Amino acid sequence: MFGRSKPVPFKPYALGPTKPARRMPRWLVWLLIGMVLGVAAVLFVQQKYLPPRLSAHESQQLQARLAQLDSALSQSQTQLAQANDTIRAQQAERERLAGELERAQAALQPLKNDLALLQEVLPPDPRGGELQIRAGRFYNRDEGLSYHLVLTREKGDKPFKGTVNFAVEGRYPNGRSATITLEPIALDMTRYENVQGVVPLPDGLHASQITTRILDGNERMQAMRVINSRN
Repeated sequence: MFGRSKPVPFKPYALGPTKPARRMPRWLVWLLIGMVLGVAAVLFVQQKYLPPRLSAHESQQLQARLAQLDSALSQSQTQLAQANDTIRAQQAERERLAGELERAQAALQPLKNDLALLQEVLPPDPRGGELQIRAGRFYNRDEGLSYHLVLTREKGDKPFKGTVNFAVEGRYPNGRSATITLEPIALDMTRYENVQGVVPLPDGLHASQITTRILDGNERMQAMRVINSRN
């Protein structure tokens, strides 16, 4: 009963009841670990495979370049709009000219009909031929010779280029007769041509008879006709 007593450990009293210490939930730990690994993976991919980040200076240069491109694009769009306006104006002008041409052709049609009738009623050239002098009139006027010829061609698809040559017989004021050759007149015609004008006669020569010759570019005669002056 009076044996050795055992020591009693000292336990201070707490102010309140003690509670076991709380640990961080395992799911939260894994979530934080996953977030850290995700950020690390993004940084790794960006450094390894993605283009490097631009510096502030490079970013400013890129923005300035983009502004230049925007300005150039705006200018190009303005020029394109102006070009479209010009094209529309040209199309309208072509349509207007086409309308005027159509009206002019309609107005010329009666004249063409009259011309065809005139060619039919004019007497043929006595010498015949592909190119004919169908009619001609000559007048003495103011020391010159007034002439008017009507020429036709059977095949007038291609232009005929040649000359009209006049050999004039007449008398000078002193009564002396003479025959002179005048300067040739250029001729460019297709199926029908009116040749008219006035040429001077030297020294007051009064024409009485005119021989008209039509020569081609090789000086070959294509038509000839002798016509008396009317005064």
